[in-house]
Amino acid sequence: MSFGAVRLPFSRHSSLVLRVALLALLLVAFGLRVLRLDFQELRGDEAFGYFFSQQGFGEIIGATLALREPHPVASYFLQKLWMSVAGAGEYALRFQGVGWGLLAVALIYRLGRRTGFGAWGAALAALLLALSPYAIWHAQDARMYPMSLALTLAAVYFGLEALQRQRWPWITAYVLAAWLALHTHYYARVCPGGFERICDWPCGLRGAHAVTALLLVVVAGDRRGAVPPVAYARRHDLVRIRGQRGFAGHQ
Repeated sequence: MSFGAVRLPFSRHSSLVLRVALLALLLVAFGLRVLRLDFQELRGDEAFGYFFSQQGFGEIIGATLALREPHPVASYFLQKLWMSVAGAGEYALRFQGVGWGLLAVALIYRLGRRTGFGAWGAALAALLLALSPYAIWHAQDARMYPMSLALTLAAVYFGLEALQRQRWPWITAYVLAAWLALHTHYYARVCPGGFERICDWPCGLRGAHAVTALLLVVVAGDRRGAVPPVAYARRHDLVRIRGQRGFAGHQ
């Protein structure tokens, strides 16, 4: 009994220290990402994204198809909405990436905890990402890369929760996060693809997983239907229609 009485306050103290450390970590990550955020003018790719986002939503989709733009439309849509609220200066354009980069730091901690690491081990992973010069540079870049990182981490986390809990809120969160990630950067396909390779999806979740992959082709159609979605997906090798578990051709 005496051991238990001593251990409880220690546990509370340890939890408080951890929370303070995580808060300090997020503040450091934020500070490093906003430091000299508008020091340089927009570089070439950032300027392209700025002008590309000036178009209407339908025109963005049409231009993506016509120019064979190698990135999907989600980040351009979001940047268009963001500029209408925050403005179009260097600081405003790049601040959106700061938010996604900060979210990625928080998510990698949650993902570390979900995959079995202790609290301090997961905090170490978050610290490494918070201090990573590569991650800081991309968070200060007005492009889709920090958004892609955060959404992919979210999709992996929600996917693991969906596999473990098999409850619709987690399944819906996984489908939504993966769908948004796929519409931010095509390389995010490794997230549902990785789950498909390494996980034996329960029967009840296979439909949701198939929906996640099929929603990827929504970006392909413009208002005139100039390019059929499946043809566009095949052209860019986005999804494999045959031979994939979880699709209609499941064996």
